[in-house]
Amino acid sequence: MKIATWNVNSVNARIEHLVKFIKKDQSDIYLIQELKCINESFPYQEIEKLGYISYVEGQKAWNGVAILSKKKLKILNRKLPTFNEDVQSRLLETEIKINKIKKPIKLFCIYLPNGNPIETEKFDYKIKWMNKFNEYILNLYEKNNPIIIGGDFNVIPTDEDVYSPENFKNDACAHPKTREQYRILINKGFTDAVKFFLDGKTNWTFWGYRGGGWQKGNGLRIDHFLTTPEITDLIKEVKINREPRGWEKASDHTPVTLEIRD
Repeated sequence: MKIATWNVNSVNARIEHLVKFIKKDQSDIYLIQELKCINESFPYQEIEKLGYISYVEGQKAWNGVAILSKKKLKILNRKLPTFNEDVQSRLLETEIKINKIKKPIKLFCIYLPNGNPIETEKFDYKIKWMNKFNEYILNLYEKNNPIIIGGDFNVIPTDEDVYSPENFKNDACAHPKTREQYRILINKGFTDAVKFFLDGKTNWTFWGYRGGGWQKGNGLRIDHFLTTPEITDLIKEVKINREPRGWEKASDHTPVTLEIRD
């Protein structure tokens, strides 16, 4: 089974790129973030023509997440049960099954808040969201649920995960409080799959538009897959697909794929 995550930075503006990538990649499931559209404006027909069912939690102009699947899924949550009052569209939870694991796998598509600037309520919201998310995930983990979390975490886990740590010392994605919340799941037993399975220290998934970041190779690693041990043991390959970032009018993120032996 192959699962891909991609922050497309406006699904309608980038629909040709999404279709092009899906035709070539053929993952079983796509976790898509930053739709920037309401549910009714999502390009369902274009995705259906590719053989996928779309599950969408959109939001006008901002945020929004979707799961595209070759097989029918049941969406269990569209909001964090620990943070139901949240008005932003940032999460979808479903379940998938593979032959090698008896229990259903909890699969999450998340678009975590950016949190900048750090001296504002945006950063407070980011930390609150991460705290509420961890609370929910750890409850599932302690009940021995296999879990895969994929998406744009807006977290630079360590200084090795950014081209210039000095440039991001006051950025919410690299703030100590952000990293602390991220490490809570790692310390409990989740594996940062990209970090663990890919060699090298330039496994960027994001290159900003300003200052020629893509052309200069000035990237960050903020798109992640976190997996529980029984999933980690079955991972066949993790891949960062850089090609789409080089396409004309590209998203500033590029897809990451996770392949599991089934």
